[in-house]
Amino acid sequence: MVRLGAGGLDGRALTPDAMHAALQVLSKFRRLAESHRIEHVIAVATSAVREAENGGEFLQAITQQTGIRPRVISGTEEARLIHLAAVYGVGSRADASVVIDIGGGSVEVTRGSGANVELGRSFKLGVIRLTERFIKSDPLERRDERKLVRHIDEEIAKFLGQVARGGFDRVVGTSGTIMSIGAVVSAAEGLPLGTPLRNRRISAKQIRRARQDARLARPRRPHARAGTRTAAGRPRRRRRDSARRGAAPPRRG
Repeated sequence: MVRLGAGGLDGRALTPDAMHAALQVLSKFRRLAESHRIEHVIAVATSAVREAENGGEFLQAITQQTGIRPRVISGTEEARLIHLAAVYGVGSRADASVVIDIGGGSVEVTRGSGANVELGRSFKLGVIRLTERFIKSDPLERRDERKLVRHIDEEIAKFLGQVARGGFDRVVGTSGTIMSIGAVVSAAEGLPLGTPLRNRRISAKQIRRARQDARLARPRRPHARAGTRTAAGRPRRRRRDSARRGAAPPRRG
């Protein structure tokens, strides 16, 4: 997880560490593409680069160091492309599907039949953005959790109401945060570590139960600053942050 937007969202500059990590990953992708004799590499930049004051400089660095020429896309286009990839990946060619992608800077939600996107929006509700704005301690204070959920509700509930009224057959989740939530649910059910998560079906009830279990498991000790505590057997700090913010549910409008 590169966390390109960490410290650089809302118009601030991408940090040197984040850009360095991203350039390393892109260089690796380039080498992999060349090893498989891929002729064309298509790369797009999303929320973090869209907003960063030094986003243009970072794009130039990518081209200079890797030869990849990324282009910045809008949130709406990002949502559309995610939907196309998700329905293709799960074989949902005709069903009415809702696709949710939880990134670091933004969250994309779409509804469509097969590849036809009927509703699609991008919201500034990514886990890095929410962490930097709302998370002040670990474990999360109840007061901060209420503020977090209220903010998500205000931003996205009306759109989710539109989606719900349109009806759907399935919800498809993508991104590392979704995978982290799946891993938490799997662990709660006693499944072995490393159980495959791709195309696994998880109910809303299972997610709510896992979230409730996380509340009950909060340690009874003084709060540490967010991100300073690590415990064996738990997801890595970055993924644990993602799972916690990603599982915060909005109420439907």
